[in-house]
Amino acid sequence: MVRRSLVWGVLGLLVVTMSSASGRAADPSFDCDRPKSEVETLICADEELAALDVELAKAFAAALARSPAGNVQELKLAQGNWMKARNECRRQADMRACALESYRKRLGEI
Repeated sequence: MVRRSLVWGVLGLLVVTMSSASGRAADPSFDCDRPKSEVETLICADEELAALDVELAKAFAAALARSPAGNVQELKLAQGNWMKARNECRRQADMRACALESYRKRLGEI
């Protein structure tokens, strides 16, 4: 029951985030009014990266929904580690290319 509530909470948050569009063709799954990193600022300004972010958010929510209760924490930890690694793209000469590769690789993992 707790797992189902968690999944519905994540899906609800995703729907609210996606429905509060600010006019861009594709908004990311996070609040662009408060980006937490340089990479998030880039994602907010880039339609392709924003679309990949939404795709990954949906894939992550689906992975949480099908994951056994004992694996949910591990999955969340892996996603947090991925976000930290994605944010390290700020150190790359081509931050956008790094972020694109990071999203595509993570989508393949989930």
